[in-house]
Amino acid sequence: MENKRAWGRVHRALVGAVALAIALVAPARHVDAHKAVTSKYNFNKDVFPLLRDHCGACHVAGGPAPMSLLTYKDAVAWAEDVRDELTAERMPPWPLGPQGPAVKGAHLINAHDLDVIVTWASGGTPLGPDAVIPDAKFSAQWKLGAPDLAVQMDAPATLGPGVLTDTRDLSLPTGLTEARWVKAADLLPGTPTLVRDAIISVENGPVLALWQPGNDPVAPPSGAAFKLLPGATLHLQIHYKKHFDVEQDSVSDRSTVGLYFAAAGDASASRELQSLTLTGPATDQSGAVAAIVSGAPGLSGPARIVAVRPLLDKGYAAVDVEALLPNGSHQQLLALNAPRPQWFRRYWLERPVELPAGTSFSAKYIPLPPTADDPKIQPRFPLQVAIDYVMQ
Repeated sequence: MENKRAWGRVHRALVGAVALAIALVAPARHVDAHKAVTSKYNFNKDVFPLLRDHCGACHVAGGPAPMSLLTYKDAVAWAEDVRDELTAERMPPWPLGPQGPAVKGAHLINAHDLDVIVTWASGGTPLGPDAVIPDAKFSAQWKLGAPDLAVQMDAPATLGPGVLTDTRDLSLPTGLTEARWVKAADLLPGTPTLVRDAIISVENGPVLALWQPGNDPVAPPSGAAFKLLPGATLHLQIHYKKHFDVEQDSVSDRSTVGLYFAAAGDASASRELQSLTLTGPATDQSGAVAAIVSGAPGLSGPARIVAVRPLLDKGYAAVDVEALLPNGSHQQLLALNAPRPQWFRRYWLERPVELPAGTSFSAKYIPLPPTADDPKIQPRFPLQVAIDYVMQ
């Protein structure tokens, strides 16, 4: 029995000694196990300018994205995630296929910039020589300068503790006493960390803007504009989503819509921007989901197509939008690869497409393989694509 007690004391002493040794050497082992620095690029000289230019509109302290990437400490913490998102082509969120027509405002990252960031993230994330890195913080501002008309929400919208996301539909009277032509619309978030996206439209009228952080407002080409009648009321559908660090807090927002008017006597008065909407779904013989024109069979006269506006009910492998000309030929208007419903926008064509009277349109949606989560996801929008045009 005494031998057992003695062995127990020795055993406990050995366990304690081993634990102490592990505790003492653990920091050294952590350092020794650190990934070797193999990257020829460093943060200060090579990576920071790319993160600032490609990611900084959202991923900045106080900005709409849930993490900043504009300090070395933050970028290192998220380096592997950044690498994975870039190589999977989920970020920057830009689904335009290279085979489709060119559009304005592309968010592309070229092969060289991608290589620099990925090499740095995988190669030990070196800091590099001392450099003066600006203290980047988000600054909410009008991207086109002060608007001609600013219409603020009449009261704050609040998401209480535990409410992670919400969508509000609001009516905003403009107070206009005369007709005006709107050439651009923008949103100034009251709380940039909360506002995820917004749709700005005229009640019972056209959609003026699909707003998302990081996207610059684009004025319609071809002298086109949206007609705003006296007494018009704006409809603002604004989508809120909390950052993970304030999920249990109460957070409020009071955003402002900004409208930019065409100058008096501008040719816009004869270039009213109109839309046709394709709705779905309908399945074709190949199993792909196809949309059909809602309402009118097509263009009532010669027209110039200036933009395409998809709203998706879920993610798709591809979306292809075509014009079907009376002579039987097809004209591609938009091609998207792996678009996701949370990243919507109006795609302004770099070169507007002129089409004859009688042209109709179709959109084909190639579905993704089904997953177990599909039935749990409630779509925010019905499946549709709008074609924006001006009559010739």
